[in-house]
Amino acid sequence: MLGIREELLADSGVVSENAAKAMALGALEKSGAFWAFSLTGFAGPDKQEPGQATTGTVWIGIAENSEEKGRLESEAKVFYFQGSRNEVREAAAIALLKEVIKKITM
Repeated sequence: MLGIREELLADSGVVSENAAKAMALGALEKSGAFWAFSLTGFAGPDKQEPGQATTGTVWIGIAENSEEKGRLESEAKVFYFQGSRNEVREAAAIALLKEVIKKITM
């Protein structure tokens, strides 16, 4: 749906800086919006498989259609949350909303 290359996910993983940036850029390109945000993380289960991101690791991707620079730009920020699956998901949603507020109030 967002046009993310399978090779990127195979190389970097689904919970990664590269995945978050690619997701945000894909959303931006598909929507034609000025900003797009993405969220990828590992909120559980408690048992982890080898090679998985640590429980509570969340990446937020932020993409912007930079008119002044004439190109699309993206960045990603990593967060580490503690708690149950639902607590991690709630903390991630709050962090994402804070990033949206930062962008719209700049």
